[in-house]
Amino acid sequence: MSELKLTPARAEDAAAVLAFERENRAHFERWIASRGDAYYHLAQVEKSLQEAQWMWAAGREYHVLAWHQETLVGRLTIRNIERTYYQKGEIGYRFAEASGGRGFASAAVNLLAQKAFAEFGLHRIESKIIVDNLPSVGVMRKSGFRQYGHARSAVLRHDQWHDLLLFERLHPDFVTAEPPTEPAQKL
Repeated sequence: MSELKLTPARAEDAAAVLAFERENRAHFERWIASRGDAYYHLAQVEKSLQEAQWMWAAGREYHVLAWHQETLVGRLTIRNIERTYYQKGEIGYRFAEASGGRGFASAAVNLLAQKAFAEFGLHRIESKIIVDNLPSVGVMRKSGFRQYGHARSAVLRHDQWHDLLLFERLHPDFVTAEPPTEPAQKL
């Protein structure tokens, strides 16, 4: 795989983001809620990217674009950041259907996690994956995340409740060989 480049999402990228979103809309909506038809207009995408820039500057969310050979192949976000006591955030991503199976998502998630630890001051990154989204489960594992839980009937998608798998990655300075286990309780 040739070089993958991550850049902060900027309003200047609105045309590329709109084309990416339109081309992959049906693919994305298999796994996440629809943004609705109103989103798929240049002015709306530009506005959302301006908001993303503001959130980055405020340290509240980090929106990133993944590029391969000048083509936008993915979008990643670290959101739900909790600074006080936790220093954690939640990573989410979407990659073009045509780029699937090429390692872009795993590489980009890994790069963004490293940046989150080194530059954004995070200690922990979490992710929630719908249980039947096997490609994303693979991305999590390949990019150094560990499954720590299974939330039953946790998200409503296409009028049905689905389970979520919970993943985590800790700052490398705090990783232990094995997570502590809970002692068995006697009944």
